[in-house]
Amino acid sequence: MRLHSSKIYDPFVCFLGAVLLVAAILVTAATSAASAATDEGAGAFLMSFGKRAADEINNESLSEADRERRFRELFNEVIDVPAIGRFVLGIHWRGATAKQRAEFLAVFEDMAVQRFLPMITRQSAEYAGKSFSIVDVRRDQTNEDRVYVTSSLIREEGPPIRMIWRLREHDGRFKVLDINIEGLSMALTLRREYSSVVKRSGGVDGLVKLLREKVAAGAFKPDTGGAGR
Repeated sequence: MRLHSSKIYDPFVCFLGAVLLVAAILVTAATSAASAATDEGAGAFLMSFGKRAADEINNESLSEADRERRFRELFNEVIDVPAIGRFVLGIHWRGATAKQRAEFLAVFEDMAVQRFLPMITRQSAEYAGKSFSIVDVRRDQTNEDRVYVTSSLIREEGPPIRMIWRLREHDGRFKVLDINIEGLSMALTLRREYSSVVKRSGGVDGLVKLLREKVAAGAFKPDTGGAGR
């Protein structure tokens, strides 16, 4: 099966990249917060994630298998994979069997491991000169378990990058549902792209097969640009 476009992979890279970029930046970059924003649970959740990723994944005593296992655990702890899967597949999720749903979520996770585990374990020098700050935390007025965290990524060149994180809170714990980067919702973009591929490839099974082939070919490794070309 031949892809008509590699765009399907770009939203995936942007969405997970935003989450894991924070982890890499917070290892070495200066961090700041407006007022007491990080005292609130949602802000603290993002600010503490980077240190945990560095400490736990870059532990030199870990074997490669243990490092991957810990990455998968952290990935599922931070990102609400089932909720994102339901949203991005939309009507296709509702029509999918339990087996198809599980297979899609599994390959989604495999893409993240292949793309970002090597990036987390690399030296963080490339992120020097950048800083990540929490500038606002607000709770959704119509949905008490939804929290929006606005952050800013300061670069040496160019204007700051504004990101709004949509989090779900349950029993005092937070997970990422979506990230809006400069006005672009990653979850909505993923939904549009995956819906198009599902239609072209003959259903959810076709999408899963295609993504598995890309993972097997190493298409998401950092040195390939993660675009599945």
